[in-house]
Amino acid sequence: LYPAVLKADRFELVLQKCTELGVTTFVPVVAERSVPRVGEKWTASRYPRWRRIVREAAEQSGRRRLPALENPMGLGHACEAAKGVRIIPWEGERHTGIRAALEEAGAEAIREEGVSVFTGPEGGLTAQEVSDAASSGIVPISLGRRTLRAETAAIVAVAAIQYELGELGG
Repeated sequence: LYPAVLKADRFELVLQKCTELGVTTFVPVVAERSVPRVGEKWTASRYPRWRRIVREAAEQSGRRRLPALENPMGLGHACEAAKGVRIIPWEGERHTGIRAALEEAGAEAIREEGVSVFTGPEGGLTAQEVSDAASSGIVPISLGRRTLRAETAAIVAVAAIQYELGELGG
């Protein structure tokens, strides 16, 4: 999961719930509209707490392996670094949903390479950021007709992918 950095309590909620849902790696992303000013000092002051949240969520959900928690990076660098099937939920996308994007990618690619999901900050991603991500091969998708809060979008996207892959329900 490549979640944009959010205000502390909201970002911590994403870490907690997405750990419970099975995310294997978190790469905090700095987007144009990211509210916190991210730097080394900011990161160093939050990492111990983030690691504790991830560890506790993993323990609570019965996970044996802790998700990796990478250093924050800019959206452009994150787009280049991401592997596997890459998607970016965006409220401006009206046609392609998660199911269609996963079907287009194919089960073999998902099994071999995994899925990388980018989510935006409070205020959303700019049209230019989404366009740049799409130019890097990242598929913009819709999460439906409602505009979701940033933290909700991350949790919903992960849960929907898990469901589509047969990891939730049935």
